Amino acid sequence: MLDDKYLEKFLEENKINAKILRFEKSVMSSEEAMNLVGDKVVKTILLICDGQPIICILRGKDKIDFEKIKNLGFKEVRLAKAKEVKEITGYDIGALPPFAHKQKLRTFVDSKVLELDKIYCGGGCHRCLLEIDINELLKFLENYEIKDISLAHL
Repeated sequence: MLDDKYLEKFLEENKINAKILRFEKSVMSSEEAMNLVGDKVVKTILLICDGQPIICILRGKDKIDFEKIKNLGFKEVRLAKAKEVKEITGYDIGALPPFAHKQKLRTFVDSKVLELDKIYCGGGCHRCLLEIDINELLKFLENYEIKDISLAHL
């Protein structure tokens, strides 16, 4: 099981300019996180696409558009179950950072995330957030593609 201590060590070892913020309250959901740090929250979601795990990174207020994911060449797309998230990434659901997983995973970054400069995302535990500059994040993501994967707002 990976956690905020593992993520902190990963940041240090890879000289990633980011920090883990620890809170007394839960920051497990995007809403909880936004109440504490504002609207620069980004969520990391694990999907299972044609049996393969795929990480999706999108703004906290946005939702994944499953049709857009299918249009990227997949037939079956679903959210990973909590047990799968833990098995595949090493982290609990609601604490998932965008990198430092048990295995390297293909990643889609929603194009709207690029509108932000500094972001707050899963920090390895339910009371932690990772604070990182978007360019620093992109520098350390491996195997990622920038795509329009969120639902259009009306």
